[in-house]
Amino acid sequence: MNTFLNKLKSSLLDANFASRIKAEEVGKSVKYLLILMLIIGSGIMIKAEIGIYAAAKEGVTNLKTKFPDFELKDGHLTCQGAMPFILNTKPGDDEKNAQFIIDTSGKTTAEILDRYKSGLFFSESKVVYKKDAFETKTYNLSDIKVNLTKADLINGINNWTIPALVFIFLISLFFIFVAKLLGVFLLSILGVIMNKLLKAELDYQTIFKICVYAIVLPSIIKFGFGILDINIPYFWILYYGIAAFYIFRFIKGFNELKNSESTEN
Repeated sequence: MNTFLNKLKSSLLDANFASRIKAEEVGKSVKYLLILMLIIGSGIMIKAEIGIYAAAKEGVTNLKTKFPDFELKDGHLTCQGAMPFILNTKPGDDEKNAQFIIDTSGKTTAEILDRYKSGLFFSESKVVYKKDAFETKTYNLSDIKVNLTKADLINGINNWTIPALVFIFLISLFFIFVAKLLGVFLLSILGVIMNKLLKAELDYQTIFKICVYAIVLPSIIKFGFGILDINIPYFWILYYGIAAFYIFRFIKGFNELKNSESTEN
């Protein structure tokens, strides 16, 4: 870890870091990128999954305290209690906003959604989702090939939330790394162009390594903004602008290193 941190510090601050890139194998650069993305990706995913876990727990509490007992069997929904059951899904918000409505008695139809800006209506055999005034979709409960009760749903959420979060965490880290690796490949095109303009005569492997270290600072900044919930419009311009600066800085460093070696010889 000390080696990783020293390399991180040097890549950001050391003007002579170019000489270290030249001597390093491509595999070590990729390993460095992997470690960096594991650290950054873990921070991002842990923050997101804390929110998901809290939402799941809140959902279980709402199911227990606010929803009537129900059973979905062979594509038909039955529900106990007075009908229609109406729940404002955004407490404290405008009453015309999102509503969750159940009526399996047949006394109420999906037209009740016309009173609201958006909502979800369950009848005995259908689900009607109103996204807004322009889009409404209808689904058949018969398409759900499982039998389900309120107790089953609560148990399912309790039993599967953590395994699902672990799976999402691992698969997300994989895709974060792959996406970042693809970003490095795209930046390497810019690196090739700068290499030609600066007449550095670097091979592609060296340019690729340069691009790995060029995304370190913008990736850290993006991580910090994500943790702090800071949203900057067109952040990608800043991200790639910083990366381009470091590509230029490292290639220029190679040129200076090459010139100094030629002078010594």
